[in-house]
Amino acid sequence: MKTYATFAASTAQVIGAASILHALFMPPSTSAMVAPPPAVPEASEPVPTEHVDSPSDPAWTPPVWFPEAGRADLWVLPELDASPMHARGPRVRSRAAIVADLDTGEVLWAQRPDEPLPVASLTKTASALALASTEPDLDRELCVTEDLWPSMSGARSRFVTGACHTGWEYLGAALVASDNRGAMGLAALSGLEYGEFVERMETTGAELGMNARWSDPSGLEDENLASARDMLKAIVAVSAHPDLALAASAGSWKIDRDDGRRWLGTTNRLFDRWDTLAAKTGYTSTARYCFSQVVQTRTGRRLATVVLGAPSAGARFTDSRKLVEWAESL
Repeated sequence: MKTYATFAASTAQVIGAASILHALFMPPSTSAMVAPPPAVPEASEPVPTEHVDSPSDPAWTPPVWFPEAGRADLWVLPELDASPMHARGPRVRSRAAIVADLDTGEVLWAQRPDEPLPVASLTKTASALALASTEPDLDRELCVTEDLWPSMSGARSRFVTGACHTGWEYLGAALVASDNRGAMGLAALSGLEYGEFVERMETTGAELGMNARWSDPSGLEDENLASARDMLKAIVAVSAHPDLALAASAGSWKIDRDDGRRWLGTTNRLFDRWDTLAAKTGYTSTARYCFSQVVQTRTGRRLATVVLGAPSAGARFTDSRKLVEWAESL
């Protein structure tokens, strides 16, 4: 994996505007491109929010499986248990929301940050972290079988039964395009039985200070329950992990298919608005629209946001944009 990261760093190049390929750190079978910029809705007035009183744990240390290269950025996780610095923030339509400054370790504002909710495909960030905890060989090939079919009938995927792909392809497809067989592939790549992998998701989350409960790796089941604060920790940890961040920050990903290489575009409409360090979308009819992200703004600030239960696809991105812009205005 370190060999790949070195290769990707040496071959990355910027090619230009929104419709042009924007190469990111990819293995030989992958590359990235810039998604079209979203429309910018108007901001609205702030409203009161809730406070939480969960102090950080001074005895906490990063889990032993987490790469040394990302451990320094992981030390912010206990600080994310603190109460919000501000009682009022931007007006959002999402059921739960949170925004944190990763440079200062401050939770700036939150709305229902600790309410357990279905989080849809944000679950895939927890799956990726669980896979990383097994220190897998992402260059290894895995063939698509019926075991990789998601639990929900008709769940979309670009992986064809019988085809074989590397771990990098499954990881990128799951995090960039929210491919459900990609997420199921993460469980298979771990070398654990399916039930053991779901347990590993909870164990890994607990090591990172999360209180989430998982029932499947893709996030299709409503029993996947986590808070906005849990998913904030998950996306921050993904952004700090050198290998996971390659996929989570990508604008597109390529998988090899018999009908030719297939580009999988990001589901993140805010991809080109800031420097995206990691992001993940999610949707089910129960969870509604969800989004988590870590960005570096034009002023150099590293901010992380999560919104859960937005009423529409556009609302989750509007709310997320408001959170970043409000934090930048402080």
